[in-house]
Amino acid sequence: ASLLNEETPICARCTRKIQDRFLLKVNDLTWHIKCLECSVCRTPLHQHNSCYIKNKEIFCKMDYNSTFGIKCAWCGHHVSSTDWVRRAKNYTYHLACFACFSCKRQLSTGEEFGLVDSRVLCRIHYGIVVESMAAEQGLEGALPSDYLSKPSKRARTSFTREQLQVMQIQFSQDNNPDAQTLQKLAGMTGLSRRVIQVWFQNCRARHKKHPGMTLDDLHYSPFSKPEPALLSATPQHISGECRVTKIQQLSLKTTL
Repeated sequence: ASLLNEETPICARCTRKIQDRFLLKVNDLTWHIKCLECSVCRTPLHQHNSCYIKNKEIFCKMDYNSTFGIKCAWCGHHVSSTDWVRRAKNYTYHLACFACFSCKRQLSTGEEFGLVDSRVLCRIHYGIVVESMAAEQGLEGALPSDYLSKPSKRARTSFTREQLQVMQIQFSQDNNPDAQTLQKLAGMTGLSRRVIQVWFQNCRARHKKHPGMTLDDLHYSPFSKPEPALLSATPQHISGECRVTKIQQLSLKTTL
């Protein structure tokens, strides 16, 4: 195509007049061929059919997606504008990535699930997690109504991240420590020997009740509170926030 305007066009980047035979046009702005490049990677875009414009900056597709694009909360990869996704709270997931963190089963439309941070749990494993957390840390408020039990009159002990890590490592090596080991753990954690003993008893009981569960399943994310209710899985379609902009190559009208 030819640019028939009598006025000499001005480059949107360097602000100099374009006196070359060819120029590039993006939206209503004109560019020297060498001046149109990605603002991040500096890749020349004169051989590209399109680019992205945001905040008056030019981006190639890769850098636009990495900077502004939606990413899957599980795999961390870019979510394309044509992808079907599932959303939970403020998180977005590829359909294939929307699976239970514990059993790895992909969840179906309409199925109930729980959420701990950005990790998805099916109804069964969500129940196990919140029961375990409530029993060990006194997080009764974290339990949905389906899982609430009668309140206990005795005060529950809350454990720090470091204390739980020490006890869980010991549990994986020996789930029924002797008195000497309990005393050693008490010195390492600052907890009483009786509290540690009860913690191990509770862990053994839950491990016996759920023999297929690993220690990580039974003590999953004890430092963050689950969402207070079960959610329902529904598929959605992503709509892009910024449409791609076409790059046109034009030739200036020459006079002999």
